[in-house]
Amino acid sequence: MIRVTLRQLEYFAAAARLGGAARAAESLNVSQPSISKAIADLEALWGERLFVRLHARGLDLTGAGAARYRQARVLLQQASQLAGPRTGALSGLVRVGCLSTLGPRYLPAILARLQHDHPEVEVRFEEGDTEALLQRLARGSLDVALLYDLGISHDVCVEPLAELWPYALLPWGHRLAAYKTVPIAELAKESLVLINLRHSREYFLSLFRAAGLSPTVVRESASLEMVRALVANGLGASLLTTRPRRDVSYDGKRIVCRRLQGPLTPQIVGLAYAADDDRQNGLVEAFARTAQACVNAVADPLIGRASPYRGRASCRD
Repeated sequence: MIRVTLRQLEYFAAAARLGGAARAAESLNVSQPSISKAIADLEALWGERLFVRLHARGLDLTGAGAARYRQARVLLQQASQLAGPRTGALSGLVRVGCLSTLGPRYLPAILARLQHDHPEVEVRFEEGDTEALLQRLARGSLDVALLYDLGISHDVCVEPLAELWPYALLPWGHRLAAYKTVPIAELAKESLVLINLRHSREYFLSLFRAAGLSPTVVRESASLEMVRALVANGLGASLLTTRPRRDVSYDGKRIVCRRLQGPLTPQIVGLAYAADDDRQNGLVEAFARTAQACVNAVADPLIGRASPYRGRASCRD
């Protein structure tokens, strides 16, 4: 006989989602001991520790807890659908993370198309840097994340969506704007404005190292638009892979984008999933297919091309 109840799973999932038994109890309008007992019963049944108890900070999922949480969410979602009238419409919640530099370029179009095609699907999204998104994937608090695949050393599966090649970003009228393609050695002679998100920064500097070059970095920012505005105002040159549709900075000044020459490697835009996620969640699959369609629709011939969506992520450790 099945010894796990939906109520136990609901209490466990609420504690995982909200990071504590007290918050879960308040959310579900039950007593805190009821939440704690459900968690203890599940730990005894499964022989696994689901949470690390943090003094005065609530609960944090263990690796086993994160895996069980993902399974519980799928089961609770299916149970919720079973409780209602049978329809052919896809419904439920999918939790999406997005790298802050990619979000404005792709995510709004994905959300709009998903809302049109699947109006009963709810998407909750959050922006962050790569490390934060991967940690939330590992804890089970995100179902999928849109980010760059930069050889991340976490246990993730990545489904490629597009290859974006780096390009030179220059002030209007800059001497290198006369080039059709800019040698990276020439760009290295300029004062460099660099995006300083951890993995992106390392990627851009690795391009110079591969060419035996050491650029002079004069300013850094975690904001894509700040980098573009600094360049537009003549405070340096830069290189990026994400490219908004118009070559105008946030303060209305013109900028120039040129292809780069050199020993270059592209950045891969992809959807990341926890490695032990069996991807039986139809909501995540719908999001993934919608994401691929939207990335195809906004492909930029200067910097990249879309990759075919294969329906399953390729896992690596």
